[in-house]
Amino acid sequence: MKPFVLASAACAALLLSGPSARAADEQPKPYEPMVVTYDTSGTDDPELKAFVETLRKAIMSGDVGTLKASAAPEVKIYSVMIGFPEATPPEPLSDPEKRPGDQRLDDAAALTTSGDVDYSREDLDGLVVDLFGNALDEETIGHSKTAKGAICSPAEPIFDRDRALAIADAAGVPSGNLWILTEDTEFREKPSTDAPVLTKLAAGTIVPFQEGSVEGEDGDGDWYSVVLPSAKVGYALNDISRGFQATSVCYGKVDGKWAVTAVIVPGL
Repeated sequence: MKPFVLASAACAALLLSGPSARAADEQPKPYEPMVVTYDTSGTDDPELKAFVETLRKAIMSGDVGTLKASAAPEVKIYSVMIGFPEATPPEPLSDPEKRPGDQRLDDAAALTTSGDVDYSREDLDGLVVDLFGNALDEETIGHSKTAKGAICSPAEPIFDRDRALAIADAAGVPSGNLWILTEDTEFREKPSTDAPVLTKLAAGTIVPFQEGSVEGEDGDGDWYSVVLPSAKVGYALNDISRGFQATSVCYGKVDGKWAVTAVIVPGL
């Protein structure tokens, strides 16, 4: 059983927000670009590094036993909406039955799927491995506001929320269409590798996504478009931008040893 995954920013933006709607005579306006930052303090702890490396090896080998043994007795689950985050992070899901940590990982893994299904033990184990794999795939680590300051994989972006909303407003897109570039990206005047480059934006820049699966002049449909800080529309290939919310595994010390203390699961 495969988890429900949004393939790209383009796909997620369309699912969340639909096409942006501006009046015909209203054009995008220039805006001040913004680059997110990350709080990585304390992430160089040798014991934490060794713990995360153990998780990576378990993911590679499909060793669900080691992954579940990493769970603290009480694992918190944060269920957040994919897309632009709320001003106040949600509280963790209630756990009236006080289920042990390994079972809470099952609960979190089931939340990564698109339906309410009674999973077999094998399916749940596969979902747990996928959950850890998705969280550690970006190979970043940092503090998370969502998880009340815990250190998580991947690192959670830090940004000025009001400035980000101003970018969406200037571009004429919903806040759910704001995404973060994961690499330095050149944006062209048209969806063609021969078109002039309008600008190059750095990794970590927040961009207002406009349209995905744009057909290029050579028939290639892998282009996407964003509204640039200049208010022009720019085109780039192969969207690998990321959202503000990501499936995350969070760590804390329990009885002097690092353990998985929380999981963040975005959903529609």
